Amino acid sequence: MTGSRRLRQGLGGLVGLALFGQGCVAAHTALPQSEANRSLPIVAVAQAPEGAEEEAGAEAYYRFMRSLLAEQNGDHQAAIKWQKDALQFDPRSVAMQTHLASLYVKRGDFRNAINAGENALTLDPKSLQAHLILASAYQSLHNLPAAERYFRRAIELNPARIDTYLQLASLYVGAKRMPEAIAMYRKALDVDPGSLVARYNLGRIYLEEGQPEQASQVFKEILERDSDFEPALMALGASFEAQGQLSEAKEVYQRALEGDPRNRDLRERLAHLYMRQKDLDAAFREYQRLLEQEPNNSSLKLRIGLIYYDKKAYSEAVGAFRDVLKQEPGNHEVRYYLGLTLEEQKRFDEALEELLRIPKESARYPDALFHRGYILSQKERYDEASDLLFSAQALRPKEANIPYLLGLIYFQQKSFSQAIVQLERAAALEPSNAAFLYQLGSAFERNHQIDKAETTFRKLLAIDPKNADGYNYLGYMFADEGIKLDESIALVQKALELEPDNGAFLDSLGWAYYKKGMVDEALVELKRAVELSKKEDPTIFDHLGDVYFQKSMVREAIKEWERSLALDAANEGVQQKVRKARDLLSREGG
Repeated sequence: MTGSRRLRQGLGGLVGLALFGQGCVAAHTALPQSEANRSLPIVAVAQAPEGAEEEAGAEAYYRFMRSLLAEQNGDHQAAIKWQKDALQFDPRSVAMQTHLASLYVKRGDFRNAINAGENALTLDPKSLQAHLILASAYQSLHNLPAAERYFRRAIELNPARIDTYLQLASLYVGAKRMPEAIAMYRKALDVDPGSLVARYNLGRIYLEEGQPEQASQVFKEILERDSDFEPALMALGASFEAQGQLSEAKEVYQRALEGDPRNRDLRERLAHLYMRQKDLDAAFREYQRLLEQEPNNSSLKLRIGLIYYDKKAYSEAVGAFRDVLKQEPGNHEVRYYLGLTLEEQKRFDEALEELLRIPKESARYPDALFHRGYILSQKERYDEASDLLFSAQALRPKEANIPYLLGLIYFQQKSFSQAIVQLERAAALEPSNAAFLYQLGSAFERNHQIDKAETTFRKLLAIDPKNADGYNYLGYMFADEGIKLDESIALVQKALELEPDNGAFLDSLGWAYYKKGMVDEALVELKRAVELSKKEDPTIFDHLGDVYFQKSMVREAIKEWERSLALDAANEGVQQKVRKARDLLSREGG
């Protein structure tokens, strides 16, 4: 926005605004020159006080002018010396006492500034400048009650001076007394309704205090007065974001960028917003434009790499991360993401190599341990994987994914009692995690703890009533145990309502019908299960063989069991069924 009014500060934090500072009249933000001219400085400006020559005499005036010259040259020590000499000739000059106090403030000598300010008040209890200098000095010494007292007295002396309200509001902000800060900015606006600094900082308080609706109203008021005031545009966008109105925020940022296309803060804010909207392509475009402006910015390269990762463009992500590591070989965050990307590509050895390079002192070390454990579990190096995961657990005892992965490893090894210990720990850390409850219920069932399995699956379905796998598992478990068969059928039918063409669910329904003695219905569903299964399943063929055998269709039964054995040759139960069926055919002369 050519010629627009801009703040050269970043937008950070949850609402995208930096916290207020304390101190001088500019208060919380840089302002356009026209706005800055509306406020007077607290510390006296280096200029001869009105009537000083007549009041102090020639000697005092000469020394006072030497003090001003030294101050203008930046030599505050000499300026103080000359001002103190001037006061020797005119000790009752209020103007000279306040000027001395202002020099002490500039030098950071707040104790002497207070002494000089108090001397000025002894001479003139209604000196506005002395009250403002004392307030500023006490604020710098973090004596907020005293600073507040002098600011309020200054307001009583001149209620039309807006900068005093602004400075007192800044004091309240620094003390986290936000309701009083809001009230003071409101009073400043009563004095000068056109004050951008008062209105803008009022909006910022609303925003940071979690009142984005009030904030957006204030920023809109600013933009009605000055449509090119860029800080208000950015803050309005942030207030929309805080309200979840992401489309409105996007429109604001795009509008601001039309006027100022090279504004880095705005474009980064827009890119971040696209990320929140899951519009990865749009975010990528914005980060690429930023990278064109700053081609060596490794932070931008990292974000682009992360977008590639989220888009599953893993080869491009690897390239981006390696590019950053050329610039910053010690960047453990980037190396961690490189390891994750290689893991996603199943380039496990390369992933391990990168993750092993993350040192113990890195904040990412526990995460690297976890992923190393995961990779080793995929390579069926279970003991090594478990050791790494227990080390990670010692560092992150409240990280639920660690015991969950340990539980899966024990489950894979058929150590179901140990799996239950870890999965119960994971579920305790995240009681509403459906995946944890599902796996825990499965471990209970495999460990023949049917009652606990049932309780766990019912808890899962209460939390996630659309969990088709949960309905199916519980229904199949009842069927397999030969219990609650009516409910078993109803549970599997519920699963099929959610996923009508799921071959595994149809197998469960056929098995439940079989256990209930509904053999013809079972045959229909199991045939459909074979047709709809994405890959051949030995369990379905086994069940289908049982149904045929129950219907005295022995040859058909043998055929299905043999199909099952072709997929799972070690299944002794099915082997035994085939032997018995063939013996039966032999005895019958068939």
